[in-house]
Amino acid sequence: MSDSEKWDRLLRQALASVEEPERELNESLMKRMEERSRMKRVVKKRISAGVLVAVFALAMSITAFATKQLFSSKEVAEQIGQHVLAEAFESSDAIEINDTAASGGYSFTLHGIVSGAGLTELGDGAEQQIHPDRTYAVLSIVRQDGTPMPHTSDPEYGEEPFFVSPYVKGLKPWQVNIATMSGGYNEIVVDGVMYRLIECDGIEMFADRGVYLGISGGSSFYNSEAIAYDESTGEISVKTGFNGVSLLFDLPLDSTKADPAKAEAYLKQLLRKASKDKAADEAGPVDPAEAELANYIAELTKKVPDGTLIPESVQEVTYDEEGRINYEYDGWSVKLSVEMLFSEGQVGYSDAVQFSEDDTSSKALLFSRNGSGVITGKIIVLN
Repeated sequence: MSDSEKWDRLLRQALASVEEPERELNESLMKRMEERSRMKRVVKKRISAGVLVAVFALAMSITAFATKQLFSSKEVAEQIGQHVLAEAFESSDAIEINDTAASGGYSFTLHGIVSGAGLTELGDGAEQQIHPDRTYAVLSIVRQDGTPMPHTSDPEYGEEPFFVSPYVKGLKPWQVNIATMSGGYNEIVVDGVMYRLIECDGIEMFADRGVYLGISGGSSFYNSEAIAYDESTGEISVKTGFNGVSLLFDLPLDSTKADPAKAEAYLKQLLRKASKDKAADEAGPVDPAEAELANYIAELTKKVPDGTLIPESVQEVTYDEEGRINYEYDGWSVKLSVEMLFSEGQVGYSDAVQFSEDDTSSKALLFSRNGSGVITGKIIVLN
């Protein structure tokens, strides 16, 4: 998990909401985190969004198995070291897909998927973390111009993030996705081809509703600019006009394996967790590196009360046609839904604070709302 992804997680925790998220990240702090990240070999990745999600990802480069053909799902699992899962991809319940689609200068092949019955004979998987109530799928990524995908040791590795996630038809994709479904992925690069083995809570229970595997670029989380959701119809679709990766694979699931009762119970629990702003914080950091970053943000937060106000930054926000607030000052531009900052009826300062840092100073952006509903933003220079 890169430091930039950790910052993405912490910011989304602070702005936890069931409304569609915005891509409002702190650019200067992200650059600082990315620079720190490149000094260390990335061996772990996590996906998180408003709730704590345990994810295991292994970033590897393998060159010993040169081939002009793409690996199968079984071969990818074997190369990652998931030998038991490799057997599952050859079971009668595994779905071999091998569909290819292109978007944003990349070609994506969905090789196969297995879940449910295909995993029941694998035991509890204590050693290899393989579980019958999970879904596993394999995807490969290549550049259309023939340029190899970067190895994990290359500086450009990870500069183009891909968010690969199942989406359930009729359900909001920012609420139900690989992150909220306790998901993650393993990744390897072989001869310029990137292979991703994703996993998440089982999706067969939604088979009667229909499930997509969506791929979007430009963000490590659901990107509303790439994948559209129509709240009136529940339709999920590729958003036209997006200049980047945006596509959907329609998963050929067996509708007879659907479990509506289980699905409803699962969604009730998932959405209840998502509505708790402090759910992730209560769970605590998941590894030392993340704890370090969390402590760093906490230290910045402590400095806010003693900071120096920039008087010119005090501005009443404006609203766009969708009702989102807009705040701009000295290169700091924020566009957020009100619900991401304040609960219903809340007045005073928002608990969500955004930070910016460069070589000379650290700043905090705070929002407050008065009894008349007027929202004001201001920037504090941290001492």
